[in-house]
Amino acid sequence: MNAQLCEGNLGDPLVEIDFGFGSERGDALGNNITAFTYSSAGELDEGEYTIANTTSGLKGNAWHVTSDHTGDTNGYMMVINSAVLANEGVFYTKTVTGLCSNTTYEFSAWLINIMNPSVGTDEYHPDVTFRVSDTSGNILGSYNTGDIAQTSSGNWLQYGFFFTLENDTEVVITILNSAPSAHPGNDLALDDIAFRPCGPTITNSINNELGNAITLCEGSSAQYTFQADVLSGYTNPQYQWQFSDDLGITWADIDNETTTNFEFSETDTPGSFQYRITVANGINIESSACRIASEIFDITILEKPQALTGEYEQVFCITQQATIADLEVNSNAVWYDAEINGNVISNETHLIDGNLYYGAQITNDGCESDERIAVEVSIIMPILVVNDLSIILCDTNNDDLENTDLTFYESEIATCTECTFHYFENLSDAENYNEDGLFDPSNYVTYAESNIVFARIDSSDNCYQIAEITIDLEPTPIIPISDFVGICEDENYITIDAGSGFYSYLWSTGATTSSIEITNQMIGNYSVTVTENHLSYLCESTKTFEVVQSNTAIISDIDVEDWTDDNNSITVFLSELSLGDYEYSLDDFYYQDSNSFNNLASGEYTVYVRDKNECGITEQVVYLLNFPKFFTPNGDGINDTWYIKNATTEPSILVKIFNRYGKLIKVLDANSVWDGTYDGHKLPTSDYWFVVTRANRLTYRGHFTLKR
Repeated sequence: MNAQLCEGNLGDPLVEIDFGFGSERGDALGNNITAFTYSSAGELDEGEYTIANTTSGLKGNAWHVTSDHTGDTNGYMMVINSAVLANEGVFYTKTVTGLCSNTTYEFSAWLINIMNPSVGTDEYHPDVTFRVSDTSGNILGSYNTGDIAQTSSGNWLQYGFFFTLENDTEVVITILNSAPSAHPGNDLALDDIAFRPCGPTITNSINNELGNAITLCEGSSAQYTFQADVLSGYTNPQYQWQFSDDLGITWADIDNETTTNFEFSETDTPGSFQYRITVANGINIESSACRIASEIFDITILEKPQALTGEYEQVFCITQQATIADLEVNSNAVWYDAEINGNVISNETHLIDGNLYYGAQITNDGCESDERIAVEVSIIMPILVVNDLSIILCDTNNDDLENTDLTFYESEIATCTECTFHYFENLSDAENYNEDGLFDPSNYVTYAESNIVFARIDSSDNCYQIAEITIDLEPTPIIPISDFVGICEDENYITIDAGSGFYSYLWSTGATTSSIEITNQMIGNYSVTVTENHLSYLCESTKTFEVVQSNTAIISDIDVEDWTDDNNSITVFLSELSLGDYEYSLDDFYYQDSNSFNNLASGEYTVYVRDKNECGITEQVVYLLNFPKFFTPNGDGINDTWYIKNATTEPSILVKIFNRYGKLIKVLDANSVWDGTYDGHKLPTSDYWFVVTRANRLTYRGHFTLKR
């Protein structure tokens, strides 16, 4: 706000010009009000104005698009394409009559620089002066805005000033634009011109507490003092309280209420009412044009609600543990222990069989109905017989969990065709029917530890009851038979044992013994079902297996990867004549299912292949070759010769030794060694290269050092 506006309280406007409203352009103001030329359509030229609800389309994109200062899309404003005018640039004038002497008035208006800086220039800005003169032209007061600069979005600003009349009762208000030119810029809009009496500040309070609003119930007992604290400013302040029942559109003086306090107690009529105090100096109180007014005291009288409706006799089951909150009526209620007066009963109070409870309808603001509904309560016992259950389930896969359908047991819990069952994992959820605690009983997962769930049974007698279901898991029989059972080809039969101690046995052969014999002529698929008796129930397991022929393994080949210190490997391959299920070892102690051994040092190994059906063990020695990295032919008996260790296991092995220049020095077979000489001469310390050709025609190349 940029103005010298009234700092105290204002009275009702003597002049309030908002230019009206409408969807099209408004009417011209008349030559006695403005010297600008009215434009009823199209864009505005220099020196033209219009009355419109938007600036859109009035000057291309050179102006901000705006509505009136209140934001009302249909509210009118005066839009001016300024030009330099004669007579000081006056673009609005108005004569105001019926004023009071010795009274201060505020004159104000809202202005906006409508030039849009993003698309044009604004060399000249509006420079507006507000002036109040007497009818003889003598200036009684004025205010100058200075340059009203353009803004990026266009902002409405309120300007004005206040002045005091001595003996005048009629003035002329004038608005003029002192900008030296309008090329370019100096365009503006004007809205909401107001002329109001101004006086000291008035502070509202009710019963000595700051505030100006109360809400009461119709017919309630009320005693409020509306208080107005008027600061100094009048030499002889006079007061008049006023009343409005149309939201402040019109005000009526209240007879004989002429002090700073007003006693309020009337609550018989519901509705919204407003009160205020008006103040003036001396006899000026007799004129509304001289009074200032306090902020409004807003009084809301709420209509009493109607009496409640509902069943006068209400039945509850003892299992409900019903409280006052469970009484059913058509709206919000407050409950009493008597039809008249009495004590309020809290919603958490449990209902008592045979008691009468009295309810009044209550609004969110605390207003109660005069009449109270009487409700008689009956507490009944459930008639349905409900049984707790203890269920033992067989753990089908012996994995400590089992899925079960709890609905299968409902007939054991209660004999009832119209009951509804709901299942919860804790008692509190069941009692309070907590929907977040509900679970699907048709596929309930039970774990090894004891499980307790709660079935809530709601029946036609308006009662609910809760059954406790305890669920335990018991393991199913484990049958010690492999998926494949082998008969050694040199044996006539094998005995297959399903284990002892079971309650019953049933083999696919029809046998009911704990074991059966299968001959070599009976190989194929078989099964056995056993049961374990837990007195009240049986757990059952079935094992399907295949009887196959088996024999001692026949090794067809052994692949080796050697010539390293400790990263060698052995892979065993069996003949197609090997019929069994085999495992492999290098020490006849630790066996593995894989036929490969890795990360081995060079040397001698024995490979063992064992039939899992106990048909025998096959073994074979394997050598992983490597070469010495150096030798020292000095006659000390240690490393005096160089040769391939374990070469004798490959009689056809051939080794050729070369010097660094590629000359062949020595040829070795599986049984020979090199002593470091050539043609009887000792060769010097140096590196020598070799090529090994193995029985499988594969070759290996490397080098070693002769040290002297």
